[in-house]
Formats: sequence, structure tokens, C-alpha cells
Amino acid sequence: MPPTTDILRLRAHIPSAAYVVVLNWLRRNPVVVRVSKPRTTKLGDYRTGTRTQPHRISVNEDLNKYAFLVVLVHEFAHYSTFQKFRRHQPHGKEWKAEYKRLMRPFLSREVFPADVLHALEHHLLDAPSSSCTDHGLMRVLRRYDRTPRPFLEELHENTIFRFNQRIFVKGPRLRTRYKCRCLNDRRIYFIDPTAEVHLDQPMIIRRAS
Repeated sequence: MPPTTDILRLRAHIPSAAYVVVLNWLRRNPVVVRVSKPRTTKLGDYRTGTRTQPHRISVNEDLNKYAFLVVLVHEFAHYSTFQKFRRHQPHGKEWKAEYKRLMRPFLSREVFPADVLHALEHHLLDAPSSSCTDHGLMRVLRRYDRTPRPFLEELHENTIFRFNQRIFVKGPRLRTRYKCRCLNDRRIYFIDPTAEVHLDQPMIIRRAS
């Protein structure tokens, strides 16, 4: 039996005022939307259909309803752009135009709070390849998380934290990312400022005097 979208589960993850539009999309397009388990490497994804599989979109279940809808529209724009253009840059001008078009029905106070709506309008002026890379939008969306985790940028330098199942020490910011040392493999990683991290037992490594 081919996979189908769990409409009731999906409805629970988006603002109620957005449901009719999303349902209409799913009725008109052969796309299966899956509410996925949380993933640290991505918030959602889109996979083109094959002879045996329909077009598929997945969105992480741990997102608040406003963030969930933003990611859902982002991924649905990939499907819509593929249907119209086939060959195109993944986040090029065609995709950006589709993303703006698909987001337009939701740009109202009935769907998003005023602060999210303002951040979205700015975000859509030149949408990046991932909502995660729009730090302003991510900061506003996090206000609506039930139990928000700290962003890396909020930690003091030399704080120990967990990210992607590894232990790191926060280092200095270099342009757009923080230079962090992994205690598991002793390698250096450059991590986004708005990466959500875990602090089991907050600790700061003190430099020897």
C-alpha cells in the first residue's frame, strides 16, 4: 500500500488558520508529508518521486507550529519548483519565487504572531537556502518553543556543550561561525551561532593563569 499523509497528525503541528490551505495543496498534488523524528542535521527535506515512491516531504516533529509551517512551505516550494522547471538551482531564483508565492497565503496575523510575521517578511526579501541560516528568523521562532534549548551564541566562551551527540568546547567567533573544539576526536569544528545545543551540566573551562 503506498504511503499517505497522516492528515490529523499534520494538522496538530501547524497553526489552525493554515490548515485549509495546506489541505488544498495535498489534495491537488501527489505529495506525502511525514512528521519526522527530530534530526539535528536538518529541520526538513524534500525527495522527488520515483516509479515506486511518491514525492515526499518530511518535517521534524519537535518544531513549534510556526517553525513547522515555515519549513513545510520551504520544502513544498522545492516540489513546486521541480514540477515547473525540472532543472534548476536548488535555492535559485525559481525556487525563491515559488517560496514567496506559496508563503503569501500565510502572511497574516491569523496565522503568525506579529513578531514572526515581521521576521518572515524580511526573510522573504532574499530567502536563504535554509531557515536555519536566517538567524533573525530563528531567534524569533524560538520564542514559541515550549522548552527552548540555548543557542551556541548565548554560551560563554570555553563552555562545554553537546551537539550532534558530541562534546565540544566553545571557542571564539570567526566571521559567521564559532570555532569549537570537539573533545571526542580533538578536531576543530565551525558551528553556526544559532545551533541549538545541550547543557547537561553547564561548565566553563578556565584558562590556566
